Amino acid sequence: MAKAIDIGTSFIVGAEIKDGREVFTTERDAFFSMPKEDFAEEMLNDAGAYYITKADQIYVVGEDALKFAMLTANQKAYRRPMAKGVLNPGEEEAISMLELLIEGIIGHASFPGEVCAATCPAEPIDQPADITFHRILIERCLKRLGYEPKILNEALAIVFHENPTAETSEGEAVPFTGVGVSFGAGMTNLVVAWRAKKLFEMSVARGGDWIDEHVAAVRGTNASKVCSIKEKKLDLRRIEPRDSIQVALEIYHEDLIRYTLQQFGERFRTSESVIDEPLEWVVGGGTAMVPGFIEKLKAQIANMDLPFPVKGVRLAPDPLKCVAAGALVAAISYEKKRGKKDDEEVPLPPAERLGHRSESSESPAPLFRTAAAARAAAAAGAGAGAPDNDGAQARTSGNGQADARKAAGEKPRLK
Repeated sequence: MAKAIDIGTSFIVGAEIKDGREVFTTERDAFFSMPKEDFAEEMLNDAGAYYITKADQIYVVGEDALKFAMLTANQKAYRRPMAKGVLNPGEEEAISMLELLIEGIIGHASFPGEVCAATCPAEPIDQPADITFHRILIERCLKRLGYEPKILNEALAIVFHENPTAETSEGEAVPFTGVGVSFGAGMTNLVVAWRAKKLFEMSVARGGDWIDEHVAAVRGTNASKVCSIKEKKLDLRRIEPRDSIQVALEIYHEDLIRYTLQQFGERFRTSESVIDEPLEWVVGGGTAMVPGFIEKLKAQIANMDLPFPVKGVRLAPDPLKCVAAGALVAAISYEKKRGKKDDEEVPLPPAERLGHRSESSESPAPLFRTAAAARAAAAAGAGAGAPDNDGAQARTSGNGQADARKAAGEKPRLK
């Protein structure tokens, strides 16, 4: 079998097939640091939080990190391994925390060389970003976990999952052909594909975080509060005019859409691709989940002079998970191709087989609850809090067990 992982600035989503169905594991890509004091771990255990200890620091990871940041109003302690779509260059713990989150979400490979498709952004057109370092780091992390990594553009993954189709002048239906757009937290990625082949790609260094930061700046508040309001209360179809934060959120969502479309139009016209057929746009990403977002996008596309006709615009049924689901389509296709004895190309799995038969993990924060983790823990015994080479200890709130896995020479992690 194969797995996939969408490593976003705000969320990480893992995907695999179990009993013929897509199963997703989602976790917030963040951590919260605090001093290792006498009652800190007891407090975290009581709160049911996931955390690790390292030297004199405790790092609360995942969704719990945002909760602690909101409760304590300590924004400086709320940290993220990723920034603007790639590894955060200003975060010293970025690599170790990102590797911990990846391992916790997808676990080790089920067999040596299992394919795992991971997503990566395109080079941004408006800001320098080291995509090469980010991509190679992800590849090395997956290899250490026993996988054969395959990296693909996150917007192309949306095309793989949503299967937009075009129609030629002769009336032939052309599958996996259209425009995929991923409105993420750190970046917005766009791909134009023809028969699942990437013709054009670009990204802009603006996304949900850019919106939060600008709204916070003009309203004199912090970005975490703005993010919470956006995720829990915002509906772009019903803006309360007396709520200044909602008004600002609407303004910056519209500006993000306008900027992305303008940049796309300018860049595509300078490319060598020529398309006459109307193309369908398929949209995903966490920023596109806001109610009313797709209506804003449709309105601006209708009023903009784009390089080719637009067949339609639709939002993926699950915008947050569709990127990981599309990466899983690619992983399964590659693994089937690898299993063939000749070089015959294997088509992508039909969208109807993988597109609408999904289920979420039971918990909204199922960090490190993978089957691989359970098997590793059983094999290692009940050793608790075993230190790794850095002196870090993995903790599981509630039962106090940690996976030492000393015999395999692997670092401990949460389960």
